[in-house]
Amino acid sequence: MKPRTKQDIEKAVKETIAQFLETQLGDRLEEVVAQIEDDAIVVKFKDMLPPAEKRLIRHNEGTQLIKELKEKLIEKVKPNLKAAVENLIGVEITDIHSIFNETTDEVVVILTLKNALELAK
Repeated sequence: MKPRTKQDIEKAVKETIAQFLETQLGDRLEEVVAQIEDDAIVVKFKDMLPPAEKRLIRHNEGTQLIKELKEKLIEKVKPNLKAAVENLIGVEITDIHSIFNETTDEVVVILTLKNALELAK
């Protein structure tokens, strides 16, 4: 496979993940940023919560409920997400970590790669 630039891969990864999350979970993502760092890809989503969930997180129990829901949803789709991104980048993903911050309405996903990506200069 011909090496691609870092920017090409980052753009393709963020588009693939955004489309995947919209079709699999119904999440419409307003802002997605992907960044390759050595043997990992970090993807950050902003403004992920719909209005009803934003209202729920104003209360402690609602916050916990939304965090649990997001974690369970990501866990359920991890195998398919992993396969979609691996197919795109051509490198095995060894793990996927996700962190939801209800205060900033951001989700950070870290894709840990078996090897660093081969990038064009």
